[in-house]
Amino acid sequence: MKRFIILLLIAFTGNVYGQPLIISPEINLPKDTATKNQLISALNGFLGQKEKPHAENKFILKEEFLATSMLLDELKGLEKNAKLKDDNYYKPYLANISALGDDVFSTRINYMADVNGTPVLRSSFRLMAKKAEGTFYVYSPLKQSTQGWKTKKLGNITFHYQDTLNLTGAKYYYNTVSLYDKKLHAPTRPIALYLCDDVAAALQILGVDYNLQYNGLAWGTLSVHEKDSLLLVNGWNAYKSRFDPHDLFHERLRQVVNPDIINRPVDEGCAYLYGGSWGISWTEIIAMFKKYAEENPNADWLTLYINEKNKNFSEGSKPLKISYAINALVAQKFDKEKGGAPMELLTCGKVEKGDENYFTALEKVSGITKANFNSEVWKLVRNAQ
Repeated sequence: MKRFIILLLIAFTGNVYGQPLIISPEINLPKDTATKNQLISALNGFLGQKEKPHAENKFILKEEFLATSMLLDELKGLEKNAKLKDDNYYKPYLANISALGDDVFSTRINYMADVNGTPVLRSSFRLMAKKAEGTFYVYSPLKQSTQGWKTKKLGNITFHYQDTLNLTGAKYYYNTVSLYDKKLHAPTRPIALYLCDDVAAALQILGVDYNLQYNGLAWGTLSVHEKDSLLLVNGWNAYKSRFDPHDLFHERLRQVVNPDIINRPVDEGCAYLYGGSWGISWTEIIAMFKKYAEENPNADWLTLYINEKNKNFSEGSKPLKISYAINALVAQKFDKEKGGAPMELLTCGKVEKGDENYFTALEKVSGITKANFNSEVWKLVRNAQ
């Protein structure tokens, strides 16, 4: 009867937490039965609750919440195969457990699928587990991965780096963040920034050794914002200052408002204005746009905006869009007159057919309507700097 109850509890746990870990007989588990069971239960619980809001995951070690929250972002949806519409395609396999001290363990988990007898890896990652008050809690190995790293603080930003820090680049980053936050009327929050050589290294210190979705990607930044703190793991060594000012505007905006209400053409336009695009400065962009306007004196800006939002005024490997440039000019006018980015326009909602939400907000922030759109855009182009 006792054995039957235990089996029921195991089955019930599997239903609550989703797919339980598949454990090969070759894996060396802790010798102590209680420790082994508690550790496996915590890992299953952590993974079973990974799709919930992070604050609801009861298995996160509290003092490592921010880094673990970032790691959880990378673990969401690992079971799914979107092409096959299979929500349980990849299975979690326990690949290793190593004791690092008293009640502290490092584990490796692989999400894999069996495709015609061939194992296909979706993701491989490491989780730390620590026992506190009789219960195991799970966390990212970020702190352990960066032991011995150096730090440098500039204002509200603490830079974490392995060997040397490009101080000029760090100051440029700090000044750009400060500028964007001022434009967005954002509060000053503490930022922890870890500098890595590429996105693979950024993922690795977080605990992700492989993720199929990043296959072939060289550069990027991971970020998580929880409560009043921001954690960034940067992998932009291709850039001297380790960041792209255009992308940084998008990143800072998403720390202030919900991405679901951001209007992309306005977002891109502001990023053009404040950060350029493709390494091309705003001064160069507006010069190119003015040249396009001169070559197309009969341009119907309203029709182009509504019906051809993806039309470029500059082609090639670094295309630039008309709709983005128009919004950059609107944002520039707003900034000069009222100060800061046009938040009501930025947050008017996603692009919709006819752009009624956009034009309603546009009239409020600039006085520009559908009726005077063409004439007002021509004025903006002629007066642009």
